[in-house]
Amino acid sequence: MAQGHNDREGTKNMNVWTSKMLAMSLAGHDKGKLYVVLEEKPGADGYLLSDGKHHTLSHPKRKNAKHVQLITHLPESTLARMQEITLDAHVRKILKDYSANVQQQDARMSSLENKSFST
Repeated sequence: MAQGHNDREGTKNMNVWTSKMLAMSLAGHDKGKLYVVLEEKPGADGYLLSDGKHHTLSHPKRKNAKHVQLITHLPESTLARMQEITLDAHVRKILKDYSANVQQQDARMSSLENKSFST
């Protein structure tokens, strides 16, 4: 295995991750938590997940496939960032931006629903 390097946050990275999915935990103590999918484990029927803080790139969380909801329809800006993940800070930024984007969409939908009921 290739030698990793230490990033500025003191975590060891072994490679560049090229994920195209996010995942929401459906079960366990982390239910409702958002993660970046780092790798699919086909034989184990699960995923390696990172949140950039508690479950870093060097120590990802293993989660059974039936306990996660995959999010595959992502904005282009998020997909572009996900192709360049090398630091835990990148993971945290992706999750923060995606959450903000979802909240904005929810607010817009709520606003539209309120307008349609008031007319």
